[in-house]
Amino acid sequence: MPAAGPLETMSWLFSEAKEGIVMMWPDHYPEQCPPSVAAAVSGKVFRFTNRTNPKPQDFRSFYEISPTKDWGNMACNARGLSVFSTHEDCIAAAEISPALRKKRLSVAELPRGAGVLAETPSNNTQNHKTFWSLMDAETLASFFVHVELTGGTN
Repeated sequence: MPAAGPLETMSWLFSEAKEGIVMMWPDHYPEQCPPSVAAAVSGKVFRFTNRTNPKPQDFRSFYEISPTKDWGNMACNARGLSVFSTHEDCIAAAEISPALRKKRLSVAELPRGAGVLAETPSNNTQNHKTFWSLMDAETLASFFVHVELTGGTN
């Protein structure tokens, strides 16, 4: 029997309902997380990573890295991942943030049911979004590939 692919691996995390996808989030998520304004993601998302070849550790949430930390009013966002919707948004964010200029950029074409996305602007980056994934970090990493920050990729 062939090994399960990324979509088969995540299939237990959501089920179809009349209205669309019913998503089941981990028990450690706070109430109302992800927020009701979050929309199902499908299509391109960009993420800054620590390396040219994205690895699972590039797709662990702040909560997964520090589960005992008191995240306060950022508890929900800490369970998601920072992403952008367009290459141009990434360029703009890197121009503002020296920390992002040191990172590498990756892009993925995510399938319907991969998770949800909400706008979470900050003082520095108005186009920032948070992505709450239904995939584990290893599966999610398999969708992402490196892209140059200063090239046409949209």
